[in-house]
Amino acid sequence: MIATAANLDGLTPRQRLRSLAAVIAAAGSAGLTFGYTVPLLALMLERQGYSQSEIGINAAASPLAAIMMGPFIPKLMQRLGPLNAMLWGVAGSVLALALMPVFTGLWAWFALRFLLGGFGAIQWIVSEIWIVSLAAPQQRGRAISLYMVTLSGGFALGPVLIDQVGIEGDLPLLIAAVLIAASLPLLLLARGLEPRLPPSPRAAFSQAFAAAPLVMMAAFLAGFTDQGALSHLAIFAERQGMTTDTAVLLLTIMVAANLVLQPVIGWLADRADRRRLLILGGAIFFVVPLGLAFFFAEPLVLWPLLVLWGGASLGIYTVALTILGDRFEPARLAAANAAVVALYQLGAILGPPAGGAGMDAFGSAGLMWVLAGAAFLFLVFAAWRSRVRRRLGLTERPTATEET
Repeated sequence: MIATAANLDGLTPRQRLRSLAAVIAAAGSAGLTFGYTVPLLALMLERQGYSQSEIGINAAASPLAAIMMGPFIPKLMQRLGPLNAMLWGVAGSVLALALMPVFTGLWAWFALRFLLGGFGAIQWIVSEIWIVSLAAPQQRGRAISLYMVTLSGGFALGPVLIDQVGIEGDLPLLIAAVLIAASLPLLLLARGLEPRLPPSPRAAFSQAFAAAPLVMMAAFLAGFTDQGALSHLAIFAERQGMTTDTAVLLLTIMVAANLVLQPVIGWLADRADRRRLLILGGAIFFVVPLGLAFFFAEPLVLWPLLVLWGGASLGIYTVALTILGDRFEPARLAAANAAVVALYQLGAILGPPAGGAGMDAFGSAGLMWVLAGAAFLFLVFAAWRSRVRRRLGLTERPTATEET
């Protein structure tokens, strides 16, 4: 059977809407905080004289913590409840940021960013579990797309805030702590309206990989491609002869397309075959880098490709989350969502160094070969899984007990 919302019988439609609105609004605050903090800490470390390699290692602390924290979050939710788990996540994030002016230096900040990543993972994963489990199945895609727009919009505003605040002194770090604390009153609006999920069975986290391998690989591909492109696309454009301002504009176009097209993707996810949408996203990740490698100098090709890539960049993640609600019963949903986040973060860690290695080995176009190669492997895997599904006679929307 298809998984349904966790406790629709216990909440009126108005209560459900209020609960979802509170969590989605809090995601905007979290997105703004992390969109502000990530470049801020990089600039502050550079000002302190650390190399780009050292800064990159420091930045890896947060996604590493998210990967390690993922398997424990379902049990944490069961012990504390979804709302209390998120409140502890916010409190821990505030503490980690508030301690950064006190404990300075590369390795002190590595430890604090590790804590920030672990507490941030609680907010991230529990938010998504909350939305996937409470949204009605026929509206799940649109609810997740609205969440992604709010989260990404906040993230995009982070660099703008740096321009206003600057990077000198302790004030920027204290502002980051205040920003994440601002999500507390929003979350409290949902008190008593959180989803009620049954306990996860043993080994549910590891079993999620076997139950929905295509969804997990799509999450990995999304993280690999998103972070690989964001880390190196501007450098690629400069090496193709663009000015720095124009190169940065490419990223702006991608982010804008992401925000504008998310509602469309959510609408499609509620009406079209979600598995095919997932594979379509992988095909876009394959075609666009190849197009940029060969036709970057053609404006009539360049800008449409960037819009398409921007729409697909988080679109594939949106569709993956939507599928979780179909594939997993409520008892396994939390572990499955944590597994998706862990795979996305693993891809985010590996994408930038792989893209950089490609550029070092094959010139600027090496970035595009690496990104297209990752998407090609995903498509090969998808084709193999489709063959297996046909042989086993699986339905288009199998439950978590069926291999996907």
